[in-house]
Amino acid sequence: MVNDAPNIQALWANLIVEELVRNGVEHFVVCPGSRSTPLVQAVVRNPRAKATVWLDERGAAFHALGHARAEGWATAVVTTSGTAVANLLPAVVEASLDRQPLLLLTADRPPELREVGANQSIKQMGIFADHTRWSFDLPVPSTAMPARALLSTIDEAVHRAVDGQEGPVQINCPFREPLAPTEAPWDRAWLEPLARWLADDEALVEFPTGDLYEDLYAEDLATRIRSAERGLIVCGTLNRADADMVSELATQLGWPAWTDIRSDLRLGTKLPERHAHIDRLLGRDGVPQPDLVLQFGGRLTSKPMQAALDRGDAATYILVDPEPSRLDPGHCVTHRVISSVSLFCANLLVYLEDEPPANEPLALRAADDAIERALGDAVDEGEALSEPWVARWLSKQMHASHGLFLSNSMPIRDMQGYAALEGPGLFLGANRGASGIDGILSTAAGFARGHAEPTTLLVGDLAFVHDLNALMHLRELETPLTIVVLNNGGGSIFSFLPIAAHPDVLTPFIETPHGVSFDGVCASFGIPYAHVDSRAGFEAAYRESIATGASSVIEVASSLAGNRTHHARIDQAIDQAIAETIQKAL
Repeated sequence: MVNDAPNIQALWANLIVEELVRNGVEHFVVCPGSRSTPLVQAVVRNPRAKATVWLDERGAAFHALGHARAEGWATAVVTTSGTAVANLLPAVVEASLDRQPLLLLTADRPPELREVGANQSIKQMGIFADHTRWSFDLPVPSTAMPARALLSTIDEAVHRAVDGQEGPVQINCPFREPLAPTEAPWDRAWLEPLARWLADDEALVEFPTGDLYEDLYAEDLATRIRSAERGLIVCGTLNRADADMVSELATQLGWPAWTDIRSDLRLGTKLPERHAHIDRLLGRDGVPQPDLVLQFGGRLTSKPMQAALDRGDAATYILVDPEPSRLDPGHCVTHRVISSVSLFCANLLVYLEDEPPANEPLALRAADDAIERALGDAVDEGEALSEPWVARWLSKQMHASHGLFLSNSMPIRDMQGYAALEGPGLFLGANRGASGIDGILSTAAGFARGHAEPTTLLVGDLAFVHDLNALMHLRELETPLTIVVLNNGGGSIFSFLPIAAHPDVLTPFIETPHGVSFDGVCASFGIPYAHVDSRAGFEAAYRESIATGASSVIEVASSLAGNRTHHARIDQAIDQAIAETIQKAL
């Protein structure tokens, strides 16, 4: 029973956890600590709360982030006081920028122990600055605060985390002794105003949701779209429901569509008219430029595509995204529509039903097909195991129901650039809010747990090293995570940047070569491990990992120089294909 608590601290925490559960927040990532004991006992003893123990707070926050990303709803993380709270910051930044709902239950010292030299006491309020959507410093448990006020505060916290501008919310929870659920008298009359709440299973305050966007500009935008001579659709980060609506609109318009790897339209075949390689064509001599760009979702992975859009060639540039923040790095957007993507598409389709566009679409299909053929031939050429080959093989061979998590730096770019067009539509995740390489293993494990299907993580060696302690939790992961580590001995992405022309600075200060293999560390954590240096070896190791149903690590032997060579050879083949076919195709 929620109200069957031995002391006011336990009761207070019971109410917090119960109200979170009633709001649909059922998964809690719990870190070891003492000051958070009331919250931990509340999670452990709530029959609907699901607890995952994570050793370090930084990894715990990323794990909660991954779970929230896959589940599409807020996940809570519980910490003790002090620097434990500070370790949440990297994941909070990522969640804020990528609009992922997190609830941070940070235990704290009571006011009399703050700023007086008490152990494990820091300024916890304001520590996340403006990266949280909302933060609230609860009082210490006391019957002086109405119980309804406590519950409504929790309801407001969940609402701020999940509604409209999803993101992290901090609930700071100071506790006095006793922290353990030991007996101490409390006034049970305090709960009398909650009689009705105790008798049912509903949250105290409900927030009916609905998209209030009205099609004030839909007719004007539809007119512009119908009159465009060379329209282009750009698909940024989208959820699956929005992706389906964008696909329907793209089919109706008949325009070419470029799809970001996080659009849910780059992998799979739900959008037959997608043009995966437009980013390699735009800006070239002889290639017609769009006069109207219709972009759904922001934050594009492809730097060439963003650069092409930033040129400002399109007279009309419409960007549709529910996030009200500025999403215009090139300052070229002419119409910023803050709206649900699905609702915008539905409204626009109504206007297009009676009068579809009469324009000729950009004639880029033949050139795009030529690039795809040249790319495929170049990636498959020879027998050498390469990082582009691994990305392309996974995009074709993974099971359609499985999850794929992509690390930042080269893995997500390789999947964007080299994924096959005929592969399955995978459930995909990535930390592209701040695009850091920290916490990747922890996030991927949370993503696998939230997706509840076998998941593959494609990660570089530096990101792998950055989060090694996450390996200790893989044995307890209910959903297997196959970690494919592309070990080229350093940060290969820097080889493609201008700093590569300055070797005295590049190595070892930026590329950071290390010469480390990961068999020993995997053995110390009891994680199955395979080292592969051939295509056949990779295929066999990957299939075995999936068949066993256990989390494992597959280390792909690569090198900084070899990776540069493989990418250069593929790019050369693509450039040659464009040179040979662009005039004929266009």
